[in-house]
Amino acid sequence: MKRFEYVPLQFIAKKIRLKPAKVEQIMNYLLKFRLIKRKTTEYIGYALTYKGLDAIALRALGVHGVISKVGPKIGMGKEGDIWIAYLNNKPRIIKLFRISKESFRQIRFHRYYYVGNRRMNWFELSFKSAYREFNALALLYRNGVHVPNPIARNRHVIVMEYVDGRELIKCRLEEPLEVFTRILNEISKAYNAGIVHADLSEFNVLVTVDGEIYIIDWPQYIRSDHPDAPKFLIRDIQQIVKYFN
Repeated sequence: MKRFEYVPLQFIAKKIRLKPAKVEQIMNYLLKFRLIKRKTTEYIGYALTYKGLDAIALRALGVHGVISKVGPKIGMGKEGDIWIAYLNNKPRIIKLFRISKESFRQIRFHRYYYVGNRRMNWFELSFKSAYREFNALALLYRNGVHVPNPIARNRHVIVMEYVDGRELIKCRLEEPLEVFTRILNEISKAYNAGIVHADLSEFNVLVTVDGEIYIIDWPQYIRSDHPDAPKFLIRDIQQIVKYFN
């Protein structure tokens, strides 16, 4: 299927052993919900949309007992959308990566997003970003860094612990020095665990009502032994110092 940007109707019909007219009927139904898109220039062809990819991933997470329902969207980031989901009425966070031309420009380490000399397509880039963030969270959580506990990943979606906190940028702090010190401590713990955030700011630090902090948004991390790690470690610290100044 990767041979086509838009998969021809006849090819789909042959693969799933249905008559083209029946396949077109099914595709028209999916088009109504914008789960796929259609091309009719040189031939009739279809491609999955991000909405369609969301449906596939969320269904898989439901089938595997990771979530039972999806709640409201609570945020949008550079890489994608943040939603609340539930399992037995207990909240969880789901992050749906949506790498596009605009967000890819903001990714620093493009070499992680190539297969040989070929740059990954947008879906593959989203899969890779989800994979990187999930692995980073798992490593950090195991090493006692204050990050949301990663629960599961499917395709471009990661499910993680719900943290009842607000972004640092939105907080009025009673003890700013204490929060500042805690952030630096988590940066240090992450570095000792082998990871530098590389994109840290007041927008990806969560502060709870009791002053605990959690660092989020890790897909652009680099390893502590990377040649550029000291530069980005200093950059992260400077961003936090600048905010508290």
